Amino acid sequence: MTLEELEKRLNSLADRTLRYHYIIQLGRRLPPMPSELKTEANQVRGCMSPAWLAGGLEDGDPPVLRFVGDSESVIVKGLFAILAEVYNGHPPEEALAVDLSDVFERLKLGEALSPNRRNGFYSMVEKIRRVAASLA
Repeated sequence: MTLEELEKRLNSLADRTLRYHYIIQLGRRLPPMPSELKTEANQVRGCMSPAWLAGGLEDGDPPVLRFVGDSESVIVKGLFAILAEVYNGHPPEEALAVDLSDVFERLKLGEALSPNRRNGFYSMVEKIRRVAASLA
């Protein structure tokens, strides 16, 4: 799914509860994160629930980012699924240029997320950006 498709789908759901359910569905569709990646180093600080995020480069010309993530919270998994749509498949330099504030507004996540969830979302973004910067 493209970011534009995700934006269209989320923005068609006017009710906050429906938006939450859709984000949860996105998380449930994620492939499982290998248990060996659920380490202290891959833990996302700032999330209300335990969450892990790991990333690396996938071979290609140019090499592109590929992130995997998991959480005990289905909403956090859904938020990771959104971030995976934004960042996976792009070279690190391109990923670092993404204006996540713009994406956050386009998807109207501010209307769907509590302040604590918003902080967790941005904690995941910071971790993704650190990984992308280390691989650029």
